[in-house]
Amino acid sequence: MIALAAAAVIGWCAAALLVVELRRRSALVADAAHELRGPLTAIALGIEALRRQPAARSRAEALAAELCRMEIAAEDAAAAARGRRTSTQPAPVALRDLLERTGAAWHPVAKRRGGRVTFDWRAEAALVRADRRRMAQAFGNLLANAVEHGGGEIVVRGRRTPGGIRVEVEDGGAGADGRVRVRRRWRAGRGRGLAIAARAVGQAGGTLASFESPGGGRVAVAELPADRPG
Repeated sequence: MIALAAAAVIGWCAAALLVVELRRRSALVADAAHELRGPLTAIALGIEALRRQPAARSRAEALAAELCRMEIAAEDAAAAARGRRTSTQPAPVALRDLLERTGAAWHPVAKRRGGRVTFDWRAEAALVRADRRRMAQAFGNLLANAVEHGGGEIVVRGRRTPGGIRVEVEDGGAGADGRVRVRRRWRAGRGRGLAIAARAVGQAGGTLASFESPGGGRVAVAELPADRPG
Protein backbone atom coordinates (compact mmCIF):
# COMPACT_ATOMS: atom_id res chain seq x y z
CA MET A 1 0.00 0.00 0.00
CA ILE A 2 2.80 2.41 0.89
CA ALA A 3 4.52 1.65 -2.39
CA LEU A 4 1.30 2.30 -4.32
CA ALA A 5 0.73 5.56 -2.47
CA ALA A 6 4.30 6.65 -3.16
CA ALA A 7 3.91 5.80 -6.85
CA ALA A 8 0.68 7.79 -7.00
CA VAL A 9 2.35 10.82 -5.40
CA ILE A 10 5.29 10.59 -7.79
CA GLY A 11 2.92 10.32 -10.74
CA TRP A 12 0.92 13.33 -9.56
CA CYS A 13 4.11 15.39 -9.10
CA ALA A 14 5.34 14.43 -12.56
CA ALA A 15 1.99 15.42 -14.08
CA ALA A 16 2.02 18.75 -12.21
CA LEU A 17 5.55 19.50 -13.40
CA LEU A 18 4.56 18.66 -16.95
CA VAL A 19 1.60 21.05 -16.79
CA VAL A 20 3.85 23.82 -15.45
CA GLU A 21 6.39 23.21 -18.23
CA LEU A 22 3.69 23.20 -20.93
CA ARG A 23 2.29 26.47 -19.61
CA ARG A 24 5.77 27.98 -19.61
CA ARG A 25 6.34 26.94 -23.20
CA SER A 26 2.93 28.25 -24.25
CA ALA A 27 3.76 31.59 -22.66
CA LEU A 28 7.06 31.73 -24.57
CA VAL A 29 5.28 30.96 -27.84
CA ALA A 30 2.65 33.62 -27.11
CA ASP A 31 5.38 36.19 -26.35
CA ALA A 32 7.21 35.34 -29.58
CA ALA A 33 4.00 35.65 -31.62
CA HIS A 34 3.25 38.99 -29.96
CA GLU A 35 6.73 40.33 -30.72
CA LEU A 36 6.37 39.40 -34.39
CA ARG A 37 3.32 41.59 -34.92
CA GLY A 38 5.17 44.90 -34.79
CA PRO A 39 7.92 43.99 -37.29
CA LEU A 40 5.36 42.39 -39.61
CA THR A 41 3.32 45.59 -39.65
CA ALA A 42 6.43 47.64 -40.36
CA ILE A 43 7.44 45.33 -43.20
CA ALA A 44 3.93 45.47 -44.68
CA LEU A 45 4.03 49.28 -44.66
CA GLY A 46 7.45 49.21 -46.31
CA ILE A 47 6.16 46.92 -49.04
CA GLU A 48 3.22 49.26 -49.68
CA ALA A 49 5.69 52.14 -50.08
CA LEU A 50 7.73 50.10 -52.58
CA ARG A 51 4.59 49.31 -54.57
CA ARG A 52 4.17 53.02 -55.26
CA GLN A 53 7.58 53.06 -56.98
CA PRO A 54 7.28 51.60 -60.51
CA ALA A 55 10.90 50.40 -60.59
CA ALA A 56 10.49 48.49 -57.32
CA ARG A 57 6.94 47.19 -57.79
CA SER A 58 7.87 43.67 -58.92
CA ARG A 59 10.26 43.25 -56.01
CA ALA A 60 7.59 44.51 -53.63
CA GLU A 61 5.15 41.87 -54.90
CA ALA A 62 7.77 39.17 -54.38
CA LEU A 63 8.36 40.31 -50.80
CA ALA A 64 4.60 40.40 -50.21
CA ALA A 65 4.39 36.69 -51.04
CA GLU A 66 6.93 35.87 -48.34
CA LEU A 67 5.21 38.24 -45.93
CA CYS A 68 2.10 36.05 -46.25
CA ARG A 69 4.13 33.12 -44.93
CA MET A 70 5.38 35.16 -41.99
CA GLU A 71 1.90 36.39 -41.09
CA ILE A 72 0.32 32.94 -41.11
CA ALA A 73 3.25 31.53 -39.11
CA ALA A 74 2.74 34.22 -36.45
CA GLU A 75 -0.99 33.48 -36.34
CA ASP A 76 -0.31 29.75 -36.06
CA ALA A 77 2.05 30.36 -33.14
CA ALA A 78 -0.46 32.57 -31.34
CA ALA A 79 -3.26 30.05 -31.89
CA ALA A 80 -1.09 27.16 -30.71
CA ALA A 81 -0.30 29.01 -27.50
CA ARG A 82 -4.06 29.16 -26.84
CA GLY A 83 -4.55 25.50 -27.76
CA ARG A 84 -6.38 26.37 -30.97
CA ARG A 85 -5.88 26.26 -34.72
CA THR A 86 -5.81 29.16 -37.13
CA SER A 87 -9.00 29.39 -39.18
CA THR A 88 -8.73 29.37 -42.96
CA GLN A 89 -10.39 31.75 -45.41
CA PRO A 90 -10.93 29.89 -48.71
CA ALA A 91 -11.28 31.99 -51.85
CA PRO A 92 -10.30 31.66 -55.53
CA VAL A 93 -6.49 31.83 -55.80
CA ALA A 94 -4.66 32.43 -59.11
CA LEU A 95 -1.82 29.93 -58.85
CA ARG A 96 0.36 31.37 -61.61
CA ASP A 97 0.37 34.83 -60.05
CA LEU A 98 1.13 33.46 -56.60
CA LEU A 99 3.91 31.17 -57.85
CA GLU A 100 5.55 33.86 -59.96
CA ARG A 101 5.70 36.15 -56.95
CA THR A 102 7.08 33.40 -54.73
CA GLY A 103 9.60 32.42 -57.39
CA ALA A 104 10.72 36.04 -57.73
CA ALA A 105 11.35 36.17 -53.99
CA TRP A 106 13.59 33.08 -54.11
CA HIS A 107 15.36 33.79 -57.40
CA PRO A 108 18.04 36.08 -55.83
CA VAL A 109 18.87 33.36 -53.28
CA ALA A 110 19.10 30.74 -56.03
CA LYS A 111 21.28 33.08 -58.11
CA ARG A 112 23.73 33.56 -55.24
CA ARG A 113 24.04 29.78 -55.05
CA GLY A 114 24.76 29.54 -58.76
CA GLY A 115 21.24 28.56 -59.83
CA ARG A 116 18.03 30.19 -60.97
CA VAL A 117 14.24 29.84 -60.82
CA THR A 118 12.43 29.34 -64.13
CA PHE A 119 8.80 28.70 -65.13
CA ASP A 120 7.13 26.35 -67.57
CA TRP A 121 3.47 27.20 -67.02
CA ARG A 122 0.82 25.62 -69.25
CA ALA A 123 -2.18 25.76 -66.94
CA GLU A 124 -3.27 29.22 -68.14
CA ALA A 125 -5.20 31.21 -65.52
CA ALA A 126 -5.70 28.26 -63.19
CA LEU A 127 -7.72 28.95 -60.06
CA VAL A 128 -7.95 26.86 -56.90
CA ARG A 129 -10.21 27.47 -53.93
CA ALA A 130 -7.91 27.84 -50.94
CA ASP A 131 -6.61 30.17 -48.27
CA ARG A 132 -4.17 32.38 -50.19
CA ARG A 133 -1.72 32.60 -47.31
CA ARG A 134 -1.71 28.82 -46.91
CA MET A 135 -0.90 28.47 -50.59
CA ALA A 136 1.91 31.00 -50.22
CA GLN A 137 3.11 28.98 -47.23
CA ALA A 138 3.00 25.71 -49.18
CA PHE A 139 4.81 26.85 -52.31
CA GLY A 140 7.18 29.09 -50.37
CA ASN A 141 8.34 26.02 -48.48
CA LEU A 142 8.64 23.95 -51.65
CA LEU A 143 10.76 26.61 -53.35
CA ALA A 144 12.83 27.12 -50.20
CA ASN A 145 13.56 23.38 -50.06
CA ALA A 146 14.46 23.31 -53.76
CA VAL A 147 16.85 26.26 -53.45
CA GLU A 148 18.42 25.36 -50.11
CA HIS A 149 18.62 21.57 -50.37
CA GLY A 150 18.69 21.02 -54.11
CA GLY A 151 20.18 23.91 -56.04
CA GLY A 152 20.91 24.26 -59.72
CA GLU A 153 18.04 25.25 -61.97
CA ILE A 154 14.70 25.25 -60.14
CA VAL A 155 11.82 24.67 -62.56
CA VAL A 156 8.22 25.40 -61.63
CA ARG A 157 5.73 23.69 -63.94
CA GLY A 158 1.96 24.02 -64.13
CA ARG A 159 -0.36 21.67 -65.99
CA ARG A 160 -4.10 21.11 -66.24
CA THR A 161 -5.33 17.67 -65.23
CA PRO A 162 -8.80 16.13 -65.66
CA GLY A 163 -9.58 16.95 -62.02
CA GLY A 164 -7.65 20.14 -61.46
CA ILE A 165 -4.08 21.49 -61.56
CA ARG A 166 -0.72 19.79 -61.17
CA VAL A 167 2.19 21.93 -59.97
CA GLU A 168 5.76 20.60 -59.99
CA VAL A 169 8.78 22.17 -58.30
CA GLU A 170 11.94 20.43 -59.52
CA ASP A 171 15.53 21.12 -58.52
CA GLY A 172 18.81 19.97 -60.00
CA GLY A 173 20.57 18.92 -56.81
CA ALA A 174 20.93 15.86 -54.62
CA GLY A 175 18.25 16.87 -52.12
CA ALA A 176 17.16 14.57 -49.33
CA ASP A 177 17.89 10.88 -49.22
CA GLY A 178 15.28 8.30 -50.04
CA ARG A 179 12.17 8.15 -52.14
CA VAL A 180 9.05 9.65 -50.67
CA ARG A 181 5.45 9.40 -51.85
CA VAL A 182 2.71 10.63 -49.60
CA ARG A 183 -0.82 11.86 -49.69
CA ARG A 184 -2.12 13.87 -46.75
CA ARG A 185 0.45 12.90 -44.14
CA TRP A 186 4.17 13.52 -44.47
CA ARG A 187 6.35 10.72 -43.17
CA ALA A 188 9.87 11.44 -44.42
CA GLY A 189 11.85 13.58 -46.81
CA ARG A 190 13.13 17.09 -46.38
CA GLY A 191 11.67 17.65 -42.97
CA ARG A 192 9.42 20.21 -41.45
CA GLY A 193 9.05 22.42 -44.55
CA LEU A 194 7.54 19.60 -46.58
CA ALA A 195 5.28 18.62 -43.69
CA ILE A 196 3.95 22.20 -43.54
CA ALA A 197 3.50 22.30 -47.32
CA ALA A 198 1.69 18.95 -47.32
CA ARG A 199 -0.69 20.16 -44.61
CA ALA A 200 -1.46 23.40 -46.47
CA VAL A 201 -2.08 21.56 -49.74
CA GLY A 202 -4.26 19.04 -47.92
CA GLN A 203 -6.40 21.83 -46.46
CA ALA A 204 -7.18 22.88 -50.04
CA GLY A 205 -8.30 19.34 -50.86
CA GLY A 206 -5.08 18.44 -52.66
CA THR A 207 -2.18 16.02 -52.25
CA LEU A 208 1.59 16.41 -52.19
CA ALA A 209 4.30 13.96 -53.20
CA SER A 210 8.08 14.16 -53.52
CA PHE A 211 10.37 11.84 -55.42
CA GLU A 212 13.66 11.63 -57.30
CA SER A 213 13.65 13.23 -60.73
CA PRO A 214 15.30 11.68 -63.82
CA GLY A 215 17.87 14.50 -63.81
CA GLY A 216 19.25 13.53 -60.40
CA GLY A 217 17.43 16.12 -58.33
CA ARG A 218 14.05 15.92 -56.68
CA VAL A 219 10.59 17.05 -57.69
CA ALA A 220 7.70 17.98 -55.42
CA VAL A 221 4.29 17.48 -57.02
CA ALA A 222 1.14 19.19 -55.75
CA GLU A 223 -2.20 18.03 -57.15
CA LEU A 224 -4.98 20.52 -56.45
CA PRO A 225 -8.66 20.55 -57.43
CA ALA A 226 -9.68 23.38 -59.73
CA ASP A 227 -12.05 26.01 -58.40
CA ARG A 228 -15.57 25.42 -59.65
CA PRO A 229 -17.59 28.60 -60.31
CA GLY A 230 -20.79 28.82 -58.30
